[in-house]
Amino acid sequence: TRYTNELEPWQWYCIGGIIVVTGTYGDLVESLFKRSIAIKDSGTSIPGHGGFLDRFDGLLLAVPFIITFLKLFA
Repeated sequence: TRYTNELEPWQWYCIGGIIVVTGTYGDLVESLFKRSIAIKDSGTSIPGHGGFLDRFDGLLLAVPFIITFLKLFA
């Protein structure tokens, strides 16, 4: 793809850091949201995994930051 062939090692390290920080933060925010409304799982769309938000909470927050990074530095 356009981005994977053009990225320098420092850019990959930054993307990794973005995923770690925003993924963890996304998971914490989603957990706080669920606790505030007193529910355990965010849905039943993915049986055994707690629902869509429980599986993709970190990814949903990380993607906009990764796209922004790629637009600015790639």
